[in-house]
Amino acid sequence: MPFFRRRGTRKRHIDKTGFTSYDDVYAIIKDNVEDVEYHQIEPAIVLSVLLDPKDFPTIKGPNGNPIPDYSFYGTIKARFAESQKEGDEIPGFIKPLSPHIIAYPLIDEAVNIATHGGQLYYYQPLNLRNKINMNLAGGKKGDGKVTEGGTEYNRAIHSEHGDVTINGRFGNGLKFGSDPSYQYPDIKFTNRQAVLPVQKVDDYVTHPQGINTDGSSIFVTSGPLRKEDQLIPAAVSLSIPEVLDGDMVTINSDKIIFNAKGSKSERSNNGDIHMVARERINLVANNEINLELGVGNFGRITFGDSDSNNAILKGEQTEDLFEGIFSSLEKFCNSLSKVTGIAEVADAAGKLTEDLSKAKKFLPQIKSDFVYIGENFQDEITEINEIAAEPDQIFRTSGVAG
Repeated sequence: MPFFRRRGTRKRHIDKTGFTSYDDVYAIIKDNVEDVEYHQIEPAIVLSVLLDPKDFPTIKGPNGNPIPDYSFYGTIKARFAESQKEGDEIPGFIKPLSPHIIAYPLIDEAVNIATHGGQLYYYQPLNLRNKINMNLAGGKKGDGKVTEGGTEYNRAIHSEHGDVTINGRFGNGLKFGSDPSYQYPDIKFTNRQAVLPVQKVDDYVTHPQGINTDGSSIFVTSGPLRKEDQLIPAAVSLSIPEVLDGDMVTINSDKIIFNAKGSKSERSNNGDIHMVARERINLVANNEINLELGVGNFGRITFGDSDSNNAILKGEQTEDLFEGIFSSLEKFCNSLSKVTGIAEVADAAGKLTEDLSKAKKFLPQIKSDFVYIGENFQDEITEINEIAAEPDQIFRTSGVAG
């Protein structure tokens, strides 16, 4: 809303009488034109921000009971900073200018107000103090929900020429930037900025996004990898190349969870996670790598062929089987070394046969019910090549070849 502001107070002579001269009229007009500033958009002080449904106006629900009217979500109540006094209020509810990108203001922050088609709209909070955590109007204290002390070390992300930066109030942000040569694009997402020593003594120093220092980071980079963007691995690996460059996505956090929740659907792969690599997939951990099925789920873990029925052997059960066989053979050999007649040989052979029969019944127990491995494809390819290499038998028949 436009408003006028007088630069100073003119001292007028009220003791003059008589007719107004040309010079008097000119002086009056000059005073009202030159000493008055015209502002097309008037700022307003935010009085309330409607984000809690209990604060919304109500409408009649399906049963006739009053329910919150969510069409007021994100609107504010405010007071014009120039044309209204303390205690006044702009009639009606003021909507955010854009429905897509909204920076909800805090109470006692200042926003510009404009009218479009009879509706009042508010812009982003005014950058009164050049800080990203809060910009309360002079002498205002806010409502205490977001405090200066709780957000004091949150800084604007350090940016370079041409960058597009989105700074959150709470130590989070997103930057669309480039490498130092301004050729290779990058996108850097940061959540929970690290507090650097210089930020404790300088309220306005910017925050350099650090993939190893910030709480959580997602870096989408290209071109040569800069030293400051190089990830310090949590586990030492011989698989990671010394040089990482080109188009790359790097994720770093204290915990990373991939969860495909799925839903009831006819699609057979609903709820799946697919990780596909042209060359290799490397899994590295300092202590343990686990592959398991959910508790109570009797599915399969397969290597090489999802349709394979070739179960792998269980270590302890296989060891028990071989120990039993070797023990039986050892006993048989000891018996043979002491025999003095054919009858004793027959008795030892009978006992070995009995032991091997028991071992044979134990064989199914050494196979896993959950883990399966694919066949050796190289052997299959060799067999196919050998069959293809055999010459076809030629039958001589009458007629002309053609």
